[in-house]
Amino acid sequence: MYYIDFDNTLYETGKLTKDVLSDLAKIISTVKKVPYEEILADLQSSFNSTVDNFDNFAQKMTMKYEIKPGVLQSYIQKRILLKGSEYVFPDALAFLKKLKSEKESVCILTYVAQGKNIHQQALKLAGSGILPYVTEVYNSTRYKFKLDIDYSNDQNVFIDDSPRDLEGLYNAGARKLIRIKKPSNEKRTSKKLNLPIEVPTYESFNDIPLELSR
Repeated sequence: MYYIDFDNTLYETGKLTKDVLSDLAKIISTVKKVPYEEILADLQSSFNSTVDNFDNFAQKMTMKYEIKPGVLQSYIQKRILLKGSEYVFPDALAFLKKLKSEKESVCILTYVAQGKNIHQQALKLAGSGILPYVTEVYNSTRYKFKLDIDYSNDQNVFIDDSPRDLEGLYNAGARKLIRIKKPSNEKRTSKKLNLPIEVPTYESFNDIPLELSR
């Protein structure tokens, strides 16, 4: 089984957030006739990606700027569902398709900090277009290394971008680890792993040798 992280590994979450905030600012700016740059700066300083989800953030901004209820939420849902495939890294999609063609099983591991964010994560997964290539999904508030998984099974491969999760997976017994370091996510790529082993690391799924992932 391949256990693969979703956010920032398969899916360009930072770009989605940037696009959502930019377009919300355009909507509010147009309706309220306030400079776009002013609104955008406020949204960027107000949004906390760790605890906020887009829906409750849109509700806050709806009340703050006195926008017609539902306008911002409707826009967000349409972008996630209708344009979600644009945020899947092309090399990641090709890798998933290759695994499916080789009849390999894939489980998506995705952690959300709070239960209220699980619905948004489910929308992102649905809109991404990757589910036809996936066997199962763990969309959970439990850390990826604290799930009901046989981490020590040497048939299991774990692919992630997060140092915290890679270290946790190793400490839970996982030994087939692969780190993806997307250049757009410097906050994570700049961190070194605190592990006694050298974890194979790649910027692209295209560069992963098959013998490492088996």
